[in-house]
Amino acid sequence: MKYLLCLLFVSLWITGAAQESHSRIIDKATPVDTARYKVTYSLKYKLHPDQRDAFNDTRIVQIGKHSIKDYSDIINHFDSLATEQIRRGAESYSNVSGNPWPLEIIRPLRGLKADLKYRLSLSAFFIYSDSVPSLEWRFCDEATDSIMGYDCRKATVEFAGRNYTAWFTPEIPLPFGPYKFGGLPGLILKLEDAEQQFVWEAKGFERTNTPIMEYTYRDGNDKRCTAADVEKTLARYFKSPVGFMISELGGDSNRIHIVGKDGKRMNNADASQMSIPYKPLEIK
Repeated sequence: MKYLLCLLFVSLWITGAAQESHSRIIDKATPVDTARYKVTYSLKYKLHPDQRDAFNDTRIVQIGKHSIKDYSDIINHFDSLATEQIRRGAESYSNVSGNPWPLEIIRPLRGLKADLKYRLSLSAFFIYSDSVPSLEWRFCDEATDSIMGYDCRKATVEFAGRNYTAWFTPEIPLPFGPYKFGGLPGLILKLEDAEQQFVWEAKGFERTNTPIMEYTYRDGNDKRCTAADVEKTLARYFKSPVGFMISELGGDSNRIHIVGKDGKRMNNADASQMSIPYKPLEIK
């Protein structure tokens, strides 16, 4: 079987496809906690600060009795939709739309380790554990703002090679936020790094009594690994997305045809030289 990739503009395709996530069929859903609060964030992110247009995601942060789960609402929606379509007998199913951030994280309310899943395009989930930092925030007492009608204060912190600014509200006395961030005397409603490569902003907050679910997936080729393994794989992936794809398909480049905007087939060796500027969230 040969794979035909029709690229109207190759560099743009590679940049977008690099973060494409494919729907997965849910095999089992297991409740692991009960969420008391739900925060909805918009996330604008880039693979590299020089990327012209940011990708968009809607993130859900569930705050439970014992743990916090941060995941893409877009990916979860399409996984659920695809699972229902297959359950009803469909031969094909809807794929994830857009370029949501393909990371899921569950971390304890108190603890130093988080469980993460990274969904790489055309490949497996990478399942791994990573540390949760104890952040040393610096408060900017003179700075205030209003987000979603809540009075917010400003704080800054250095984490994993980046400088961040957070806006938090003491009106919601929950010391949490997106990703691994927390430890402030109030819920983080906005967070951004100095280069604005990652920008979270809260769009909703509500009390809930819903389960926090852990999913396993059908036909999964999921890989348990270390955080260092994930970093190395992502570096290899963005260095040559086409080369990585060829490797994932068994190394036979004859199985893949890449067509440029002129309708002519590109040389796979040339396409494999195309890379994507990439700067990870955590610069270690």
